Amino acid sequence: MVSDVVSLIIFLRRSIGLIITPYATMRAISMEKGWKDTIWIGILAVFYFLITNSVRFWINGFLGAVGLFMGSVIFFSLLPAGGDKRERFMRMIKTWGYTLLPTLIWFYSTLIFYFIVPPPRTTSILGQSFSIFYIAFSGSLLVWKIILIYLSIRFSLRVHLYRVIYYFLIYLTLSIPLWILLYSLGVSRIPFV
Repeated sequence: MVSDVVSLIIFLRRSIGLIITPYATMRAISMEKGWKDTIWIGILAVFYFLITNSVRFWINGFLGAVGLFMGSVIFFSLLPAGGDKRERFMRMIKTWGYTLLPTLIWFYSTLIFYFIVPPPRTTSILGQSFSIFYIAFSGSLLVWKIILIYLSIRFSLRVHLYRVIYYFLIYLTLSIPLWILLYSLGVSRIPFV
């Protein structure tokens, strides 16, 4: 019980650190051995799937999210980089897990906005203002996520900028068809990555 509270506090500190000082925080995450704090990200994801979907869609969405997460971690761990594959794999689990924070914030905030300002939204000043706010909010979370992805790949694999970009482009080339397939099968409308 005490270790769970400690891991929750570490998770909250790191989450705030990723907002304020993402570079230093992601570097610290990649260097530490423990991974218990990343379980909280999984708990938040499971809770989201539980409150938003029926049982059939929950299982499909959750399994799709776990599959995308583990596929991403394995993909990056197998790429040529510094250290052995097992070390890279453990670092990728921790750092890639924290790249899900912007995704989780976006999903939860979208759920909250859905209840506060349900669609259809009008073309009034308030409706248009909310749309502008929502687009700016989503865009800022996307930029934050791209920064976290860059830092995750860089610190987990111990590679430099050009190789990070190269690896990420390969990842997107392989992932986008998979995302489209999951969408067409009805597993997820938005990829949980």
